[in-house]
Amino acid sequence: MKRVLTALAVIVSCSSCEKVIDIDYNEAATKYVIEGEVSNDPAAANTVKISQTKKFEDDNTFVGISGATVTIQVDNGIIYSLPETLTGIYKTTAFTGTPGSVYKLTVKLNETVFTATSQMPSQIVLMDTLTVEDLSIRGSNPKTIQPDYQDPPGLGNSYRFIEYANGIQVKHVFVQNDDISDGQHITRALINEDGDLDTGDTVKVEMLCIDANVYKYWYSLDQASTGNSMVTPANPVSNISGGALGYFSAHSISSKTIVIQ
Repeated sequence: MKRVLTALAVIVSCSSCEKVIDIDYNEAATKYVIEGEVSNDPAAANTVKISQTKKFEDDNTFVGISGATVTIQVDNGIIYSLPETLTGIYKTTAFTGTPGSVYKLTVKLNETVFTATSQMPSQIVLMDTLTVEDLSIRGSNPKTIQPDYQDPPGLGNSYRFIEYANGIQVKHVFVQNDDISDGQHITRALINEDGDLDTGDTVKVEMLCIDANVYKYWYSLDQASTGNSMVTPANPVSNISGGALGYFSAHSISSKTIVIQ
């Protein structure tokens, strides 16, 4: 079975910064990779990005797939088309995501149809504070960003955190759910052993409230990318039907920024 490399260029809906996560996969055939996001940020475009898996020896430069028909249907029945704005990138600013609403993504490409559904969580959870701590990790004391927030009562809340250091997205996946912390006040250390934050750096953290299936995708991607020896190597758990890799996420988003002292 051929080894291939999936270049997952994750588009963050409220930032022009892109991140490429390189994961080695065992896949016999090339597959499409679909990454779609809808948010409640009125300043951000709802975006779908389409590419393909690559062979292991290829570089990880994003190569978009043109010619797809991409639509997003809101649970009120209205269907929005996403025109191709750059090669393989489809966007629309015709609507803003609403907490509690369900969104259905449909991608038609070369006679194949891919679909996915995501519900934006009805509760918007915001960060209370953003702090910096010198944590002791494997003999070093890196400066670590720590957002804290109040998890609402009731199981089923899931979150993703995205960290930017001086405008550059940190190449690490940070996810959290409330399986063992329901209703608690949480301090989530964004541990990045590859990072090197210094005094004077400006760090921005985005907090996304995501649904359970999107959490499963990011959690499984994190397990694969960190080389967890207890996990059998596999593709991330996608919520897209039709045979494509990737994810479709409808989420609320908020952010805080701190300058390291």
